[in-house]
Amino acid sequence: MSSIALEFKPCPFCGREGIIVDSCTDGAFAARCQCGAMGPGKKSKAEAITIWNTREQDMLWNPFHLSARSPDDEFNADFKGNLGTLDFATVLQMLASEDKSGILHVARPHTKSVICLKNGDIIAASDSGGLRLGQLLYHNRMISRKRLYDALRIAQKNNKMIGEVLLTMGYVTRDALKKVIHQQVQKVVLEIFFWREGYFEYKDCMIKFDEHITQSINTMEIIMESVRRIDEWNERKRKKNLIAEKKLLPLPEHE
Repeated sequence: MSSIALEFKPCPFCGREGIIVDSCTDGAFAARCQCGAMGPGKKSKAEAITIWNTREQDMLWNPFHLSARSPDDEFNADFKGNLGTLDFATVLQMLASEDKSGILHVARPHTKSVICLKNGDIIAASDSGGLRLGQLLYHNRMISRKRLYDALRIAQKNNKMIGEVLLTMGYVTRDALKKVIHQQVQKVVLEIFFWREGYFEYKDCMIKFDEHITQSINTMEIIMESVRRIDEWNERKRKKNLIAEKKLLPLPEHE
């Protein structure tokens, strides 16, 4: 069973406010966000709420087997700014050059994204509007609708990660899961390079992740890939404008 906890502070990963308290199979209670962030199991709902609000223990980001330790009461940023002043590529380059490990929040109206870095490389990413892992597997025809539904039901009932359940049930291979997660991370990060507005907040924190299903992405390589894609997009836009201009030109008069 689960219940909405209005007294919760927003999720430190994605900023959502609709946090719920889930009851686990062992009788414990844990706070959980839709993005996959999760607090440790506690004996009562009140304790689960307190731990979530004080950030005193590891917060788990389920889709990627991540945990980030943030002992502060609030998500106090070590580095923040406006993307209009400091573009996203520069932000990533600065974090990579210092081999940073932590969480980078990037947001604009109606969209929030979070990127996890370890030693300057990107290891995970998620956004508030993108497809979830199970949806990606289904859209890539790597799992049937029924199997996805069964896995989601078991994951929710046993308070487990969807990826972990899919592996245990033999519905997907570890390599396939790793590939889809890698694609998901790339998509989330590359999309931000096209933003024209927004702000960012970064905080150093200890991150743990399952190396068997995650694959780090070199930050400089993804910056170069973004440059290539932006150039392609600008070229397509230029050609589209030329075609539109030609249609507006007056037809030549015949003698």
